Amino acid sequence: MTSVSVIIPVYNGESFLGAALDSALAQGQRPLEVLVVDDGSTDGSAAVAESRAGVRCLRIEHSGVSTARNRGIAEAAGEWLAFLDADDVWLPEKLAIQVAASQSMPDVSIFLGMKRIRIEAPAPAWYDGPGDGAELVSYEPSVWLVKRDCFESAGLFDPTMAIGEDTDWLAHAADAGLRMYVCPEVLTERRIHRANASGVKYDRKGLMLSILRDSVHRKRPVSGDAV
Repeated sequence: MTSVSVIIPVYNGESFLGAALDSALAQGQRPLEVLVVDDGSTDGSAAVAESRAGVRCLRIEHSGVSTARNRGIAEAAGEWLAFLDADDVWLPEKLAIQVAASQSMPDVSIFLGMKRIRIEAPAPAWYDGPGDGAELVSYEPSVWLVKRDCFESAGLFDPTMAIGEDTDWLAHAADAGLRMYVCPEVLTERRIHRANASGVKYDRKGLMLSILRDSVHRKRPVSGDAV
C-alpha cells in the first residue's frame, strides 16, 4: 500500500491549524503520519497540533517555511510526501485521487491539482485575485504529492527564500527531469485572509525573472557576468 507522510509547517497559525489538521486526518486515503513543524510560533499553534491524536509536532526555532518543510522531509517516513499549509484545507478525497493517479502513472513523480478560493470576510485589501468559490489550477504546496526521492534529485527548499520557495523548487524539479501531472479535480481550499504570507508586498515579476534566470543557468552555465 502507498505510504504518505503529511507535512504541515506552521508559524502563528493557531486560528487556522485545527481545520487543516482535521482535513488531513479525515482523508479517505489515510496517511501514514501527520507531521506538524512548528516554526517557533509564539501563539498556541503547537498546542493545537499536540491536541490531535495521531499528529506528531516538531518544534524548531523560527527559521522560515523552507527550513520547516525541510525538517519535515528529514523526519518523514513515507514513500510519498504531501504538503499542507496551515491555513488551507484538503477536500476529503485529495490523497485518494492523487495516490490512484500515481498508481496509474508510475513515471510521474509530482502530482498537482486544482484549488478552490475561500475568502475570509472581509477580504484583505491586498487581495486582487479570483473571487470566492473560484476554481483554478494550483502549483502551491497544498496540492502537491511528491515522491520523496524527488528531493534527492531536485534538492530541498531554499532556506534563504521567504517568498517563492515553492516555485523555485518546482523549477529545480523540472530541470532535474522529474515529470509532473495536474489532477483535474479540486483538491484543496485556499483560504484568503489578512495574515496570508501571500499578502507580503514583494517584486513578483522580479522574483519570477530570478527563478527563470537561475533555471537557464542550471541548464546552460554561462561565464563572467552574462545573464
